[in-house]
Amino acid sequence: MPAIKILIEGYAKKINKDWVASSTTCLITSGTKKIITDPGCNRQKLLNALARENLATGDIDYVFLSHCHPDHILLAGIFENAKCITYDSNLIYDNDSLFEFNKHSLGDDIEIVETPGHVLEHLSLVVDTAEGKVAIAGDAIWWLDDEKQIFDVNQTDHSQAKGMNMATLIESRKKLISMADYIIPGHGKMFKVEK
Repeated sequence: MPAIKILIEGYAKKINKDWVASSTTCLITSGTKKIITDPGCNRQKLLNALARENLATGDIDYVFLSHCHPDHILLAGIFENAKCITYDSNLIYDNDSLFEFNKHSLGDDIEIVETPGHVLEHLSLVVDTAEGKVAIAGDAIWWLDDEKQIFDVNQTDHSQAKGMNMATLIESRKKLISMADYIIPGHGKMFKVEK
């Protein structure tokens, strides 16, 4: 079964009209495959996290990108041997070759799930682990650093990103909590789904 390790817990802080933010980054190990999710934008934190796992950038097979915001994807290019699974029309990029993926392109125990709302094109992963099903939610679910982390499907999306649709986002959140035992948000701490 796949295993998930949170390498960097995502953070997001609004300072006046500016932000300090980088996404949650996970390492999924599935058989011989090593998958990085949303590598974020803080290069030193990412390189330090990889070093703690005795990994180099060339050891990663896939990079999963949930959506188009730079605080999630800016460092995708540092993984020189990885194929990128992208929100962009559901494509896998292998250098300059593009292929459509299916929901189990990363393996039978890992499902790629469309979760629009934060932006039109947004993906999440649902991973079947020994501890239960874990959704790596990207920004379908996330919190500001100074917010109390209490999940509510109707919680405000603070980014107000172009293309944000609150009704669609609520449906995506409902889908994730129906599929998962645990949620790893785009920014904030992992939590157990209360069913």
